[in-house]
Amino acid sequence: MKLPQYLRAAGSIAVVLVGAVAQTAFAQGQDSTPGERHLRVMAELLPGQYDNINQNYFDTRRNLPEADRHVRIHTTIARVQAPALGPYVFLWVNATEKPKGLERSYRVATLAAGPGADEVTMKSYFRMQGAITAEELATLRPDALITTPGCEYAFKRRADHYRGLQSPKGCRFDWQGDPVYGENEISLSPTSLWFVDHKYLVKSGKRITGVASGEPFWQERARLFHCYVDVPGVGGGRDIPFERYDDLELHDKGGSVTFRTRDASPKEIFVRLQAVTWHVLNEANDNFNRNSLVLYAYEKMADGTMKNGGYAFTDPEATRIGNNLGWMLVNCALTKRNDARPEM
Repeated sequence: MKLPQYLRAAGSIAVVLVGAVAQTAFAQGQDSTPGERHLRVMAELLPGQYDNINQNYFDTRRNLPEADRHVRIHTTIARVQAPALGPYVFLWVNATEKPKGLERSYRVATLAAGPGADEVTMKSYFRMQGAITAEELATLRPDALITTPGCEYAFKRRADHYRGLQSPKGCRFDWQGDPVYGENEISLSPTSLWFVDHKYLVKSGKRITGVASGEPFWQERARLFHCYVDVPGVGGGRDIPFERYDDLELHDKGGSVTFRTRDASPKEIFVRLQAVTWHVLNEANDNFNRNSLVLYAYEKMADGTMKNGGYAFTDPEATRIGNNLGWMLVNCALTKRNDARPEM
């Protein structure tokens, strides 16, 4: 039986609609590559503050040769908006302790999925002299910075971290007048940032940077605490006048502050916060000493020595720590006091 024209047309439309729905459903179920998933995870993991104060301290305590000791480096990584550089852009600042003081270096790092299906590529843009400021990021273009083709890092997921490698002898440039190549590595985990910065002379293959042992820098992720100091350290609900020194921010990987009191005979007060990761055992009979979050509070004397103070310690994952020395009270917490919510 021959169908009327309008029924034949309606049937054709129904077939088209069914096909469109099927295609839409299929599109919704399409998988991404593993690299695209890893990109999202790395973009969340990378920002933060990192510091190798524990490595730096224990290198000395272990009496390692000077050439094997890691200088202290504090790294701050923030995700930023720099449209000309792509959607995943990070401002990366290293502050390195040098004999003349802190030396800062700046770079912009970008992340992109690929080239392998399970890889994420990190590309770095440098300014050899001067800072890269937040104010210029909105209009910053790649040609305003220096990047070297072949020096990208290809990251792959491992059990509990991402490991990024440069291609063997692919990162080539001039360094202090000599042709060199780099074969560097970065590892990123929820707790740490590991890296090596090795440069080799092209002519001889001799490594000219990094510690002599070749061991990587181990920077641990820092948490930012909000602290205050009361002088004197009033306690027990006593109604005694005191001065409060508020809005002190210290990260827990060696963050410190020094300030002068406002009284008639000013004192200089030093406060430091450090989550200690032990590199050696410090117990008799092979007992295991556990990591701790330590709060140091002292009066800094005119000759630079620390007196009239002490330290308190607790579990390294604690979110609050304090110490009342009587003449001074220190209180630090991850959550600001005005952000704390009532609880029963």
